[in-house]
Amino acid sequence: MMITQSKKLNSVFTAFLFAFIFVLVAPVNVFADNDKPEEEEEETTFRFENEVLLNFFDANRSLSELNHETKAKMTEAAEEHGLTLERFNQIAQANQIGALQGGSFTDEEVEAFINLGPVISQIQKDQQQEIPVSLQEYGFTSDSYQDVLTEYRKDEALQNHVRELLRERRKQEILEERRREAEEKANEEANN
Repeated sequence: MMITQSKKLNSVFTAFLFAFIFVLVAPVNVFADNDKPEEEEEETTFRFENEVLLNFFDANRSLSELNHETKAKMTEAAEEHGLTLERFNQIAQANQIGALQGGSFTDEEVEAFINLGPVISQIQKDQQQEIPVSLQEYGFTSDSYQDVLTEYRKDEALQNHVRELLRERRKQEILEERRREAEEKANEEANN
């Protein structure tokens, strides 16, 4: 029975070898703490316009949230089947190398793995369908996002520039919020 299950698992779960790897994107932390005082730099020109870079940050944040949500869904699904996501991945890896029958896993774990596989697969499919939609909201295709991501990862000056753009945007948001509050307060006083 285990050999038949193993063959079935090989065909069904090839995509599960690394359930934590999100194939299309791997968002980066554009808020990496950098407490070094920034020196005045010459004005550097970058391949991407500031608006594109800010949209990249927003898209990256959206993808990070999507990854967290996906991981939470997979963790919850695994727990509902009596496994942890880590244990699921261990079983998937053992299955890939043909070591499922090595006695490291109980029959209950293998059965839970078999039942959980389609659930994890659907969660991953849903995520993969949401990624392009999320990217499109910020004006990106998968390729254009990857283009900015690649450049961002290898160019420290670009990373610093994006952080500075974010600081400036946040300053503007705070000023706008204060202006609105002052306007609302003036309106309230005028109405009283």
